[in-house]
Amino acid sequence: MPMVEIPPLNALRSFECAARCNGFVHAGKELGVSSVAVSLQVKNLENFLGKELFLRQGNRISLTDAGEAIYPEVAQALNQLTSTTQFFQSNKRGKEFVISVSPSLSDLWLIPKLGLIRDVIDEPLEIRVEPDPVNLAKSDVDLRLTYGSRHYKDELKRELFRDIAVPACSEEFFSRFKHPGLSLENIPGQYFIHYKWGPSFGSEPTWDKWFEKNGKFFSTRRDRELIFNNTSLAIAAARHGLGLVLAPKRLIAEDLEKGYLIVPSPKGIQMHYSYFAISLHAKGVSARVQKMLKAISE
Repeated sequence: MPMVEIPPLNALRSFECAARCNGFVHAGKELGVSSVAVSLQVKNLENFLGKELFLRQGNRISLTDAGEAIYPEVAQALNQLTSTTQFFQSNKRGKEFVISVSPSLSDLWLIPKLGLIRDVIDEPLEIRVEPDPVNLAKSDVDLRLTYGSRHYKDELKRELFRDIAVPACSEEFFSRFKHPGLSLENIPGQYFIHYKWGPSFGSEPTWDKWFEKNGKFFSTRRDRELIFNNTSLAIAAARHGLGLVLAPKRLIAEDLEKGYLIVPSPKGIQMHYSYFAISLHAKGVSARVQKMLKAISE
């Protein structure tokens, strides 16, 4: 079906108002323009449709047969458009502070801080969970929270923290293997939970790196192993007693505090990158972003 060209909105508004007010002068006063401007817009609509819509008798006008046919449809359409516009304007919120955050930081680090953040930030917050890279300008993001900063070479960067990855599991899981002299290499390989961030990453902490650092041999051939592409899901699996995960310690702080997870060995490995707060330079120096940075750093 071919696309039908729609008449100009100003022309439709002028026609509807002139017909309802019975004249160009009254219509001009309602629309805030001159009567001549209303007359010209109506003429444009008549030329567009190829129909005369008004009989003009001096300063008096009346609808033609064509005008009477089109008027109810135009009035209804404009009323519906006005009603829809008013609905959205009445529900329009103020400008939100937009935080873009990587998936693992969102629920493991940011959510536990939101209560304190809302106590000091007196504006709406919009939280967007999304992977890197994010176009901060195009997405109108005020602050990006993520692991590493290699995707944001030209933006303003502030280091939040550098973490270490430590073994973590539930107390219930560990009790199954708890005995004098227990070491992690005695736990069957199928219970070591892994996560891989994707083909473009090589910096995630791995059990191979952990055992290599601690001078132990760890076979890379593991049957029935669990592998996730998301750190949060891997930690959730450990929380539910499915095995051991090598987790960034700051990201499991709440789990450790509440006893959902324990650290069976204090030995850890340094995370390859730090976690960063990133913003456009113009926004990064603003008072609202500085206030947010202070809030999330506490």
